Amino acid sequence: MAHSFAILIRRLLWLIVGVALIIFAVNNRQITEISFAPLPYGIPAPIWAVLFAGIFIGLIISAFVTGWLRLQGFTKRRKAERRADYLDGQMAAMAEDTHKIKAAKAHENASEIVISKND
Repeated sequence: MAHSFAILIRRLLWLIVGVALIIFAVNNRQITEISFAPLPYGIPAPIWAVLFAGIFIGLIISAFVTGWLRLQGFTKRRKAERRADYLDGQMAAMAEDTHKIKAAKAHENASEIVISKND
């Protein structure tokens, strides 16, 4: 129940934002000149288009940056997982070697006890 209410609130907020942007676009139809200082020419465009283009370009840049950072995090995590798997294998091999050494010592001690009893 709470989840559907949260979805309703979220959709209502997006609807309000959309209506506000439409009202902004309708009220700001004046033409402005977009130019870059060293270039001798400019492009006429409505103010709302300039604002929306800026928002869109910002979203595109943030999507690329976020994607890049996620990719770096993924590669770091994968390297760490590989390293952990390697170290787990090393620890298992060391534990096996330790068990073999203990078994060999126990066998040697048992052999010495049997030899000493036979003497």
